[in-house]
Amino acid sequence: MAVATWSPDGKLGGVEIVASTAFTGDTTNSDGVTVGKGKMRIVVAVTAIEVASSNELFNIDIEANTEAASTTWYRIGNLCLGAAEVTGRAADDAIDEYEFIVDNPYDYQIRATTYVVGSVATGITFSITAYPCLFKE
Repeated sequence: MAVATWSPDGKLGGVEIVASTAFTGDTTNSDGVTVGKGKMRIVVAVTAIEVASSNELFNIDIEANTEAASTTWYRIGNLCLGAAEVTGRAADDAIDEYEFIVDNPYDYQIRATTYVVGSVATGITFSITAYPCLFKE
């Protein structure tokens, strides 16, 4: 199990949640990485995405748990990618880095789960890294 080490000296390193992997079906992408509570910037680096059939949808959930109930996972963030015909966006999603902030109210781990819909052969390839967000009070 990986443990995040947020550096207090201002040199904020990220922790890898998912290594670069191709997904063609529903998958829980990691066992969980210990990070604790707080706001985090999630970076999803997509290096391949299949949209050729115009019906592909890739739903990536960021989930968290508590130390007291480590087998119960709660969705704290979500990224939905795919063909424009399914997402409703003007264009198909493409290879890129997608970033969003999550506020993790739980005290233990985070992980990713990917849900895949459509006529998928090669699927989606991505990695996920979480970075702490520090705020002055």
